[in-house]
Amino acid sequence: MAIICRNYNLLFIMTPRTACTAIGELLCQRYGGEFIPSHDILDSHGHILVDKKHSTLSDLIKHKLLTREEANSLLKVAAVRNPFDSLVSLYFKQRSKYQPLLGDPASWVNRLPGYARNMRYARAHSFNRWVFRVSYRKLIKRLLGFRSSMFAEHTRGVDMVMRYENIEADLDAVFRKAGMGSGAKIPAVNQTNERTNSDYRSFYSRVAELAVTIAYSRDLETYGYKFDGVNSP
Repeated sequence: MAIICRNYNLLFIMTPRTACTAIGELLCQRYGGEFIPSHDILDSHGHILVDKKHSTLSDLIKHKLLTREEANSLLKVAAVRNPFDSLVSLYFKQRSKYQPLLGDPASWVNRLPGYARNMRYARAHSFNRWVFRVSYRKLIKRLLGFRSSMFAEHTRGVDMVMRYENIEADLDAVFRKAGMGSGAKIPAVNQTNERTNSDYRSFYSRVAELAVTIAYSRDLETYGYKFDGVNSP
């Protein structure tokens, strides 16, 4: 899903694990934000075609939720996060936070192809085993000369890219550009409290670090992320 604030000509593309739920709640409660689409768009088998929460700009245009002219008139914003940190967060969401949803056939975790299978694997395996499972296709593509990305679909065509590591200051800059004022406090919602350590580096074996470095080299180079957490602009 994206959120549109029509009074400010702002479109927020919700990249997973970048405080997007909290920012979305802020936009809806204080700035007249609306979800677009308002519900998941499903295929004939009931699988999610356009994700209610994490749709991309191309999804919105392809499925006629926005015209290209409308999209061009908006300030389009998304966020990114250090891939090493993002994967640790995803692991704990799949291993613990989302596990109760597996018992509901109508839940989104059972309607995203392959997601429930990865959750069951996370529940039974270590982070380093799991990270190979979710990254091996990207590793193969990279070795074949293709470059996968965690963020490309969500950031493609946007005007401003925020960083999770600097999210409040970056959101402040977005608000100023959109004429929304500044200083809005991001609410604390949808946090991964099941995560046992805030230092993502402690979860990685040397081999897993190398695998993620290769699999997500495009994102690391584009946004200056490194395993040690040092980013360059």
